[in-house]
Amino acid sequence: MGAVTTTQQVRLHGVDVARGLAVVGMLFVDNRGNAQIGEQLVHAPWHGLRVADVVFPVFLLVVGVSMPFSRRADRPRAVLVRVLKLGLLGWLVVTAKYGFGAVGAGVLGHIAGAYLLCWLLLRLPRRAQVPAAAAVLAVLTAVAVWVPVPGSGRTAVDPDLSWAHWLDQTMGLDFSAEAPHSYLPSAVTVFIGVLAGRVLLERGVRAALPRMLAGAAVLLVLGLALAPLLPVNKRLWTPSFVLVTGGIGLVVLAAALWLVDVRGVRRPFRPAEVLGLNAIVAFVTSELLFRAVLRYDVQPAVDRWLTDLTSATASAYLYATFSVVVVWAVCQVLARRGIVVRV
Repeated sequence: MGAVTTTQQVRLHGVDVARGLAVVGMLFVDNRGNAQIGEQLVHAPWHGLRVADVVFPVFLLVVGVSMPFSRRADRPRAVLVRVLKLGLLGWLVVTAKYGFGAVGAGVLGHIAGAYLLCWLLLRLPRRAQVPAAAAVLAVLTAVAVWVPVPGSGRTAVDPDLSWAHWLDQTMGLDFSAEAPHSYLPSAVTVFIGVLAGRVLLERGVRAALPRMLAGAAVLLVLGLALAPLLPVNKRLWTPSFVLVTGGIGLVVLAAALWLVDVRGVRRPFRPAEVLGLNAIVAFVTSELLFRAVLRYDVQPAVDRWLTDLTSATASAYLYATFSVVVVWAVCQVLARRGIVVRV
């Protein structure tokens, strides 16, 4: 997640801003003070799409944007080392939250899996990559819609039965949004970012923006057209979810680039840029401090105190905002010292 610069060595601060906005979204979704926060900041129970469901796909898309600019992406050993680091760090975070014996690598493992599979897709000749990504989504759709889930005798995309459930359980894991079933479709999300990154690298920001918005429109139309057949669902990471959130992600990225790099409106977005520069530090700090150390004793006490002073809804937002400020402060210290932690 290093710096993104054009062929003229002009840094694209809007990419860091887009990544940072995704981090802010993650912090609000993960660290709400209580359940009384707005519905849009809570994941959809099953089918459907809320703001909370868009945050992580936007982050993954920005991971993809950085790949064409990175020399590391051309070196297999460097890619494998990065994947192993992300997986190990993810396992350590999960262990810190749930104790030894916890299985899986959580969000960081999800990033690692999607990144690796996207990198493998990029080993194909360039002209074959888009058809291959489309084929992945087509096959996943066909399997989900027309192939019975093993052992059930029927097709299903239900909360307790789907191909995703079967795959995760076959691997000895509990079903979750971050389990291995989501890695392959998530790789297509990353690949959408790669396509945006290539346009930025080869044509520059001004020429890239119309193309990104056109691509966003195509993805949104395709995703909404597919949704009646296979609903938009984050926990399953359905192909319709990939397409719709990919379109939204391109709009977010284009808006950030236009405001920050074209219009020069950088100062108001500097806090988001700081978070985006050290996104992994921000995530790990949040997970360890707010979801492992403070979650079970301190957070409920603070929530009761804030609720008594204000209201339950205000408490939910205030605590989430507090988490953003604390995590930003950590990243700001690093930024002032010129430290960018890359995994």
